[in-house]
Amino acid sequence: MIDPALQNNILGMIKNMGDPGVFLGMFLESSCVPIPSEVIIIGAGAIGIPLLSITIFGSLGATLGGMVGYCLGRYAAKPFLLKYGKFILIRPHHIEKAENFARKYGVLSVLIGRLVPIVPFKVFSITAGITKINFPGFVIFTLIGVIPRIILLSLFGEALVKYTKPAVVVLGVAILAFIAYKLISKKFK
Repeated sequence: MIDPALQNNILGMIKNMGDPGVFLGMFLESSCVPIPSEVIIIGAGAIGIPLLSITIFGSLGATLGGMVGYCLGRYAAKPFLLKYGKFILIRPHHIEKAENFARKYGVLSVLIGRLVPIVPFKVFSITAGITKINFPGFVIFTLIGVIPRIILLSLFGEALVKYTKPAVVVLGVAILAFIAYKLISKKFK
């Protein structure tokens, strides 16, 4: 759970800076700072930043931040991440699962990882570097993969303001679906 003070600071930064705030927030989130992308993008949509701006600046920030995360994974050494990753919300089991997934699917794992809403961008960025996934492919699939997620989260942020009650219902259904998914996936492990 994100600290409410940090959440307010992020939203304040986006409100004060506008498009550059969205870019900066997504850059930091995608590189290694433990900020949920959902807070940045939903917040930007909720405070009225236009969808096109959020999509452009959020996608560019996420892609450039992902490139930093990739370099951290590639050159910072896996032992360092295993020892200190917990401070940026990366646990050893996250790295192991992502490595196995990356080896199985190659550069397509980047696209798939970007589309999965519950996995922080930084996990796949750092793991792509650790597993030495093709860098140009990583950049292209990162950009392609973040766009749909950013659009959906932005629209959800707008809906929170315009249609609070329906949005709460949708969020409730999404939370229940997530809980059901976790229970089912745990049962089949």
